Amino acid sequence: MSISLRKHASRLIAAALAVSAMASVSAAALEQPVAVLSSNLNASVGTVLTSDEINTAEQALSKAKAEAEAQKKAKAEAEAQKKAEAAAQAQAQAAATAKKDAYNKLLNDPVTAKTVSYSTSLLATEAIKSNAKSLGNYKLTFYCPCAVCNGAADAKTASGTTPTEGRTIAVDSSVIPLGSRVYIEGYGVFIAEDTGGAIKSNKIDVLVSSHSRAYDLGVKYANIYLLG
Repeated sequence: MSISLRKHASRLIAAALAVSAMASVSAAALEQPVAVLSSNLNASVGTVLTSDEINTAEQALSKAKAEAEAQKKAKAEAEAQKKAEAAAQAQAQAAATAKKDAYNKLLNDPVTAKTVSYSTSLLATEAIKSNAKSLGNYKLTFYCPCAVCNGAADAKTASGTTPTEGRTIAVDSSVIPLGSRVYIEGYGVFIAEDTGGAIKSNKIDVLVSSHSRAYDLGVKYANIYLLG
C-alpha cells in the first residue's frame, strides 16, 4: 500500500473518531478540521492498512456525519415546533382579546335611534354567545308612541325616557330588569326602558316610530341575550 493511501486511511480514521466524539455536542463539528490526533492515531500513519480497515473508517465517518445531521435536523424541528406553538398561542390570545373588545363595545357604546329591521348581519356572534346570558327564544311584538299603543300620545317610558325606535323595548321587569341592555338576535342591541300589562315572561314589545310600521312588522320570534 502506498504512503498516500496509508495517510488517507489514517485521516479517515482520525476524522471518524473525532466527528463521532463531537457529534453529540453540535452538528457544526462536521465543518471543523481535526486539529489534533491522539498518539495512537499518529502512530497509525506509518501502519499498512487493509482495504477492510479503510472501508470501516469510511463507514464510521459516514455514520458520524449522519448522526450529527440527524441531531441538527431534530434541533431545527424542535425550534420550529416551539415557534409554531408560540404563534398559535399569540393568535388565540389576539382572538380572545378581539372577542372581549367586541363584547365591551356592545356594553358601552351608545344605543342610538335606528330603524328596526331584521338583518343576518345582526345574528348573535361568538362574543355574545360566550359572554351574555341566553334567555331563550322570545315572542316579539311591536308598538309605537301613539295613544293606542302607549296609553297616551308622547308618553314617557316606565323608566322615564323618551321612547326611541332602535333603542326602546318593553319587557317583563321581573325577568329583564329595567335599564338592562338586551341583544335581540337579528335586530341588535336595545335597552329595557318600558313595561306593559300584556308583556309577561318571554315576550318583548319593540318600539317603532309609527302605528303602521308596528302593524306591518306583526309578530316575530328571536333568541334573546341579556348583556347587562
